[in-house]
Amino acid sequence: MAWTVAARRNEITEGKPKITVVNGKEIGVFHEGGAYYAVLNYCPHFGAPVCLGKVMGRIIASGPDSLDYDNDHKTLRCPWHHWEFDLATGAALAPIRQRLKTYPVAVEGDNILVDI
Repeated sequence: MAWTVAARRNEITEGKPKITVVNGKEIGVFHEGGAYYAVLNYCPHFGAPVCLGKVMGRIIASGPDSLDYDNDHKTLRCPWHHWEFDLATGAALAPIRQRLKTYPVAVEGDNILVDI
C-alpha cells in the first residue's frame, strides 16, 4: 500500500471536494455524510472532470408505483453527460460496465490519506 497525504481535514468542507494531485493522479477528495471518499477525476465515458459534478442521494423504486429518495447512499453525477456513479464504490448506477476509479481513504489526526 502507498498511503499518501491528499489533504488536511480543514481543507475540505462537506459538499465541496478538494481536487489535488497524488502520485501524478488528479483525484477529488470528498467529505459527504461524515465520510471521506477519493475518486480519480476522470469519467470513464468521455474523460470529463467528474469530480466537478454534483453529489446527491439517489432515487430508488420501493415498489411499482413508488419512488423514494435515499440520501444515505451518495451518488456523483458527471457534469458533462450526467452519468451517475456510487461515490463509495465507483459503480455506475445504469447498467453499464464503466466505473469510476476510487481509492481507499484513512484519516490520521488532521490528515486525509489516500491509498494510490
